[in-house]
Amino acid sequence: MPTDWNLPDVAQSYEDYEPIRERALAYPLMFEALGLGSPNCRTVLDYGCGTGKVAERIVRAYDGVSVTAADPSAGMLGIARNKRPHPKITYQQIGEDQRLDVASNSVDGALSCFIFVCISEAERIRRIVGEVYRALRPGGTYAMLELDPASIGIPFSIVQMGEKGRTYGAGDPVEVRLAVPGAEPMVVVDYYWPKDVHVGFLEDAGFGAIRAHTPTLPVGYDGPGADRMAVERSHPPYVIYTARK
Repeated sequence: MPTDWNLPDVAQSYEDYEPIRERALAYPLMFEALGLGSPNCRTVLDYGCGTGKVAERIVRAYDGVSVTAADPSAGMLGIARNKRPHPKITYQQIGEDQRLDVASNSVDGALSCFIFVCISEAERIRRIVGEVYRALRPGGTYAMLELDPASIGIPFSIVQMGEKGRTYGAGDPVEVRLAVPGAEPMVVVDYYWPKDVHVGFLEDAGFGAIRAHTPTLPVGYDGPGADRMAVERSHPPYVIYTARK
């Protein structure tokens, strides 16, 4: 059964999940790709902002940067607005047509985290990527964080996706277990999309300079959560796609 991200308990469980791996492996690369901190990236679109953790991280780390944080889940946005209000963050709900209340060619950079893994319909993903493309100014960069489809069945302690030895096709449902501190793991039903399909979505929308990054944890990393990320030193848990309009 698909996960209903509008349900209050689902939204709260997602809020309780600690993005340890994202902070260590993904956000630095994504923020560098967008050019955050430079004069060329002052307005950012966070499409699929969830409970606002990434948007808040950006505005607190980079002076002069504003974020339009959008999500289809009223439950997620409710938590974001209550826990992470900020004068540099504008929250908005995404409608059924995936459209945003954002002018064309108006944002310097865009990002999304774990959006397409939650969607089973290829056409809906195409509409989302097209909408991000519309909002970006020419030359702007889109950074997209997704679970690495090659990590199926690998026993990461923080997140495990799918069953080892099972073959999944594009759009197939896949069970994902998220570790939640002090509670039972959060089990959600996501969807499997191969890397070449992601690249195809970006190409179809008009993006160029497409790259797929698969970072692993540096050997000497001893930051937060290092003791829980032994497997991440040899197996990349994520793919970070970057593309330019």
